[in-house]
Amino acid sequence: KDDGKEPTYSPNYAWQLKLDGTQIGSQMYIQQQFLYLVERIHREDADIQLVKIDMETGRYVWKADQISDGEEWRSSNVVKADNKLYFMRPNKGLIYCYAENNGKLLARIQIGTTETEAIYNRCSLETIVTDGTALYWGSAGEPGSISAHLLKLNVDAIDYTQNGAIQTRVPRSLYTKADWRQCIFWSAPIIDDNMLYFNTYNRDYPDGYSTLVAIDLQSETVKWEKQLYGVAGTTLNTLLVRDDILYVINSSLLRVNKHTGDILTRYDSEENSMEHPATTPSPSLCGIWYDNGRLYYTTICSSDAHSQTGIPEKFIYSLVCIDAKTLKFLWGFHPVSGTSSTYPVVKDGKAYIVTHIDGLRVFDAKTGKLLGVDKSIIAWGNEANVLYKDYFIFFNKNFKTNRATLCAIRV
Repeated sequence: KDDGKEPTYSPNYAWQLKLDGTQIGSQMYIQQQFLYLVERIHREDADIQLVKIDMETGRYVWKADQISDGEEWRSSNVVKADNKLYFMRPNKGLIYCYAENNGKLLARIQIGTTETEAIYNRCSLETIVTDGTALYWGSAGEPGSISAHLLKLNVDAIDYTQNGAIQTRVPRSLYTKADWRQCIFWSAPIIDDNMLYFNTYNRDYPDGYSTLVAIDLQSETVKWEKQLYGVAGTTLNTLLVRDDILYVINSSLLRVNKHTGDILTRYDSEENSMEHPATTPSPSLCGIWYDNGRLYYTTICSSDAHSQTGIPEKFIYSLVCIDAKTLKFLWGFHPVSGTSSTYPVVKDGKAYIVTHIDGLRVFDAKTGKLLGVDKSIIAWGNEANVLYKDYFIFFNKNFKTNRATLCAIRV
């Protein structure tokens, strides 16, 4: 209930688009004025559809044929290479490829000689990346184990003349160790300047280490790898590159030289959370926002985190802003109710975030002062969002009708 204490915010809508789907099924892909999205349909005869939306007008450009394959909603993100769009359905280890201009299905690729092998090879994270010539992802490994490793599939190995008939292609592993446990990774890889970076999973956390790896995609060799002792390696979108710095936002926060792997700054957030604000990110974090020497992201904490963890309530924040150089806490938002794994967008000194239950909230990006709240806007709190020109684009969910509206407000 609105207690009247918080200032209200009245959004200036540019457009609102009622989606066919109940929710997004993957992270959005943005290029120029267009947004590509896998929507969850949730009907007996359809599970998902790929769509292209014009962010200038808020209208569908095209909708690809709906897919019904027995897997309700799980899809990887959408990536684009050349003039084609790709995403993976993890249930069967199938990659779908569509024409970017009209949404026509061009190819379906089973990533293994058998369906069982393809399921081993499927992406474990629902995240794939591309450098324009190949697709890369972390594999799921054998059922019951977590023997994931980094796989690569060249896009020119795919036959695009088969009209969607299933073809078999076997990806290659790019990162192997004698002990497969050292290759597991649960965090999304990122590509920057022809280098692929990823952070492995630390099975022995809080002991042991995760490994931060940089692979040169030209030579397909490891340029450097750095053991990060006491780092969990569990956050979904844990990496961000800005200029020469690779940020690792995890159980510890790190600032790394992207060329050498040298650690420039480290802050152990979990160890310090009894005396300092808790800055450990949400495990499902779908992005980190950089603006003007600051990093913004959502944390693992919900409003009852103090009773679950013993961390003092004054140190519980669901959204934090940290200094990008020192990695120290600058300001945060004490959650009113649920937790969130989305991220804020910063424009002209204001930070905008759509939370789960706590509404659309607008903060002064420098001080963290709450400028306004619109409680009528709610979402799952785990959706990505977009800043396009002067539009903040986000999802507003109607939990009664189970439909989502894509909204653009002028900021």
